[in-house]
Amino acid sequence: MPAEGDFARILVVASLSFRSAFRGMRTLGLVAFALVPSLLVLSLTTAHASPASMENAAQVLLGLLTLPIVVMVVVLVIAVAQFRNEIDSETLVYLTDRSVSRSTLVTGKYLGAWAASLVLVVPAALLPLGIAGAAGAALNPTVVPLVIVAATALASAVYVGFFLFLGLVSRSALMIGLVFGFIWEELLLLLPGSVPRLTVSYYVRCFLSGEVQTGPLSGFPTGVSVPVAVAVLLGLAAFFVIASVWALRNLETAPERVSA
Repeated sequence: MPAEGDFARILVVASLSFRSAFRGMRTLGLVAFALVPSLLVLSLTTAHASPASMENAAQVLLGLLTLPIVVMVVVLVIAVAQFRNEIDSETLVYLTDRSVSRSTLVTGKYLGAWAASLVLVVPAALLPLGIAGAAGAALNPTVVPLVIVAATALASAVYVGFFLFLGLVSRSALMIGLVFGFIWEELLLLLPGSVPRLTVSYYVRCFLSGEVQTGPLSGFPTGVSVPVAVAVLLGLAAFFVIASVWALRNLETAPERVSA
């Protein structure tokens, strides 16, 4: 059946994309960057911080460093390269001329990049709390690993879609992605009113504060419910996947993208 054939092709593209994400010295750099929050929590043990302080620090780092910065940068590097490298080396035309449809190609690359990102960012999110627990912190039972994994997966799902799209339409995708992450995502959260709702981080924080009832994570804004936050994040991820399919279909007929 054609549907089964398309599914098989998606899996092949996803597998190739996943493996390509871990080539070269870039992987070591991403691993080192992903370990930054864990190293910060580990440093508290040498400073003889109390177990309660370590638990609070691990939660604060999750919300203020790991999810909005570490996850964003790791996903940015992995997702942008999926199409950008092939465009720059002029090999993308060979892929689009094959029997694989462009929607299949985008979906496979999206899933492969998302899986590769999760391999790095999920441990980055969980390890600080694990270190605090190993040092004697009485971890709050509501801060379960599944909540952290879910928040990390939702954030990375949106970032992968957005950065995949950027990699298709701009040679400056890495720079634009950094501006988006460090200026748009960070500064807009500090503005009053409804402006923070224009960021991905706002909905991730709403998800966390809705699922975690005590501790630093519960102090994030709860302007929207957990189901609404999840729906917005999944909707954004789907939107950028669709936008990437559109961009790939129109890439050859848009000269300005080639020279961007």
